[in-house]
Amino acid sequence: MRLTDFLQLTNDLNNQTSFYLTIAHKNVPLAKVKITSTACLFFPGKKPLTKSKFSSLVKNIHGRSIPIYISYQKERIAVYGIQILPDLNAVRLT
Repeated sequence: MRLTDFLQLTNDLNNQTSFYLTIAHKNVPLAKVKITSTACLFFPGKKPLTKSKFSSLVKNIHGRSIPIYISYQKERIAVYGIQILPDLNAVRLT
């Protein structure tokens, strides 16, 4: 999945929606984002980023057509899609 696709898919969601990563079949909070010229890296942590915080981090970035990866234990895991969890006000990246 590319960053532009992710932004389009989450565009209409509530600003307080939390983001989670799927790592080894477990939901882990998305806590940190690192953007380079070739990739967008999502890092797990303790407190999840909200859509509002994430949007403020990427709003001024040009060239958003970069792939998204989950960075976990020095490994890059490709992100292929999202699952919207309306009851939990959350999005899970898979």
